Amino acid sequence: MPIPLLNLTRQTENLRPELERAARDVLRRGEFILGSQVALFEKEFARSCSARFGIGVASGTDALELALRALGVGAGDWVAVPSMTFLATADAVLHVRARPLFVDIDPLTYTMDPLDLDRRARSLGASGRKRLKAVVPVHLYGHPCDMDAIGVVARRHKLVVVEDAAQAAGARWKGRPVGGLGSAGCFSFFPTKNLGAFGDAGMVVTSSAKLDRRLRSLRVHGRGAGDLQAELGRNSRLDELQAALLRVKLKRLGAWVERRRKLAAEYTRRLLSLSGLVCPVEMPGARHAFHLYVIRSPRREVIRRALEREGIAARVYYPVPLHKQPLHRSANRGVRLPETEKACKEVLALPLFPELTMNELRRVCSAVTSA
Repeated sequence: MPIPLLNLTRQTENLRPELERAARDVLRRGEFILGSQVALFEKEFARSCSARFGIGVASGTDALELALRALGVGAGDWVAVPSMTFLATADAVLHVRARPLFVDIDPLTYTMDPLDLDRRARSLGASGRKRLKAVVPVHLYGHPCDMDAIGVVARRHKLVVVEDAAQAAGARWKGRPVGGLGSAGCFSFFPTKNLGAFGDAGMVVTSSAKLDRRLRSLRVHGRGAGDLQAELGRNSRLDELQAALLRVKLKRLGAWVERRRKLAAEYTRRLLSLSGLVCPVEMPGARHAFHLYVIRSPRREVIRRALEREGIAARVYYPVPLHKQPLHRSANRGVRLPETEKACKEVLALPLFPELTMNELRRVCSAVTSA
């Protein structure tokens, strides 16, 4: 039998009666936009992040863009982002008419290297540093960034910190949930995420009442009290139906993350001794949420093809770093990010989801070992 990278059907079947009941309740009430289910989910999810407020939006990409806008980032500003991440991280910067400053990664965790962040901030010179307004650390694959070190650099250069926690629901840094460690934390509930909706959905969490008010206005065209429009905003609202379904799933997030961690530990136990293969690490202070289990090998394509022959899915996240994408290439011709560029040639994600069986995991490990 094939082994997929992710199987959403198993999870949905397990929850079907409760999901159907939640959907029926929404249909019966006739509330479809910013109703009671959105309000409850915002509170519950914010609480899970140790934040005061949650603002539901249409996607994780919108969460990043609206957070940057609400924090005053705009035309001509610089925003520091890693180059090893999904396109949306830099897209959000461009959508507010700012410029991404690409930063290298730590080769063990694939998250933003605080030392390189400081170096690249200094390389802008005095005038450029005045336009460097924000940093967006990405908790890639579910491993939290070193938020202490990034915070030191951010304070040194007077930067606001916007966490891209799209892949890291359930992760923690020194006991604190990710998302609540900066000025704002941005989450995606894309179906493949640790906490996935049944379509696009996202959220910004924050403990700033001022930021909460601004975001709630921006997501509905910039409207304020009395139906007055103070600024140009967006139509970016979390759907009531998605919120109701996500509330069902949120109660299981902790158990699902624990299952992911158990599966990841078993993968590592079986694969760690293989020569030329690097398994994921969990740095001191970090609690990895294992959105993905990513191995690393200079023989990646050999392994990937061997898995494919056995009917086992594997995928590269991400084969092309952002600074080398056609959209960004011309503006970053002189940029060299050696750790990012090397990792993008070697990383490979293996099947991982809470409903993966140990027998399936053993089959994956056997195929990797043979390769």
